Amino acid sequence: MNKSLTIIIPSYRSKKLILSHIKNLSKNFRIIIVENSYDKILKKIINNKYKNVKIYLKKNIGYGRAVNFAAKKVKTKYFFVINPDTVIYDRTLKNLINAANKIGEFGAIGPVYKNQNQKKSIKNFIEKKKLVAAAMLIKTEIFKKIKGYDENFFLYYEDDDYFAKCNYLNLKLYLITNSFLRHPKVKKMKKTLNLHSTTFMNLNEKNSTYCVGGWHGQWSKFYYLKKYKGFLKASFLCLPNIFLNLFQLLPFLFFNLNKAKYKYFKIEGFLCSMIGTSSFKRSIFDKKNIY
Repeated sequence: MNKSLTIIIPSYRSKKLILSHIKNLSKNFRIIIVENSYDKILKKIINNKYKNVKIYLKKNIGYGRAVNFAAKKVKTKYFFVINPDTVIYDRTLKNLINAANKIGEFGAIGPVYKNQNQKKSIKNFIEKKKLVAAAMLIKTEIFKKIKGYDENFFLYYEDDDYFAKCNYLNLKLYLITNSFLRHPKVKKMKKTLNLHSTTFMNLNEKNSTYCVGGWHGQWSKFYYLKKYKGFLKASFLCLPNIFLNLFQLLPFLFFNLNKAKYKYFKIEGFLCSMIGTSSFKRSIFDKKNIY
């Protein structure tokens, strides 16, 4: 068992992707999964087949809180957090560990997108202000010291906030050019039951989560901007998009009610963030099936 790295996979209804990940990842690594859909069947499958994997079922605590929770369970020097729909290549983890040992102190390091046409970089490490949050290696001690992700975020912008915190604290972020990932783009198809890495039981369930995602997109955007730029600047940056959504809301009421609901949720999310509420909104199906 590798003594320097633990793999963390935060998940939400991603059973097929999770099982594929576990099968492809080396059994030499400890793996911690935080499943936000309280999937007891997935837990049973993993417990019966994989001794190197620990899975914790949660009642949809959000991405940042899931990573923070898992990080507290990590006993290795580093952990690698990866989204269920992200693919890493051979030697990616080994090269990241080697790079981490050479760099020493850092906020996070990560692989680059695999592109057959890309030119090889002369530099092994490229300093950046942000990384691909879907796959990052982090030093456990540093993550705990700076208190990880801001748990006020439920969805979206938690990674931007983490990078901003690292930049402020002068904890460098690096791309490691001999390590690679692939993060497939999401195809927007109305009739499919998939959304990002999530698979739903029916279209109503998917549409509910889609609308809630719009709510959190605007809540988190305003909260993030207010945190770093102040209330007035955050309002100035967010309001044009909110006015656009308000303008689009009325026509959609007549020919696409789900789209109208999505626009309304975005406006409501912004207003709730503006008046200082928590990121409370959840899908009605989460409340029914999880809580």
